[in-house]
Amino acid sequence: MPFFIVLIYAFIVWLDPYGLLKQEKRRDFYMSSVLCLISFILAFSLAMHWEIPSPSPLIFSFIRQFY
Repeated sequence: MPFFIVLIYAFIVWLDPYGLLKQEKRRDFYMSSVLCLISFILAFSLAMHWEIPSPSPLIFSFIRQFY
């Protein structure tokens, strides 16, 4: 399964960002690359059955600061 994840993301990375670079939208290219990298890390972690910590305690503590 992880092999397929790597293949799919390699295909997406090969096709997706070239249009942004041709249009000289470097900021959009960098943001797209960072989000794609984060997405790849999460998908690969799930495919390897690694435990991903939940972000909800951090969100709750952040919201409680306003009350």
